[in-house]
Amino acid sequence: MKALNELIKLVKYKHKLDQKRAEPKYMDSTWLLQAMRDEIDEVKAEIKPHNKAYLEDELSDILWGWLTLIENLKEEGYIGTHEEVITRGLKKYKERILPLYGDIRDHQVWREVKAKQKEVLKEEQKSLNMN
Repeated sequence: MKALNELIKLVKYKHKLDQKRAEPKYMDSTWLLQAMRDEIDEVKAEIKPHNKAYLEDELSDILWGWLTLIENLKEEGYIGTHEEVITRGLKKYKERILPLYGDIRDHQVWREVKAKQKEVLKEEQKSLNMN
């Protein structure tokens, strides 16, 4: 987790540099999403035997893009911090994964948990919109 925190610090630093240079594409979330799509294609091309270094390098580009997107969306006031997004993801998937059995029942359990989560999310958003 230490490496992730260091990477987030670098993303924040790079974001400040981008703001200072006023390079519009780096501040454009739509551009960042397209750049991430391009990186996904590069990852696909590197998924092959005996290619660990190149594959990990391309995967790190997706991680960088994702963290950068979060920083931009945070700065624009759309979301909270990187930590809040990661914590939300951890909660979401703990609730979905921990009740699983490793057999055919899992599909039903997953659907039920996901449905409950959607309702909770709906109520959370409704509450946020009232404030």
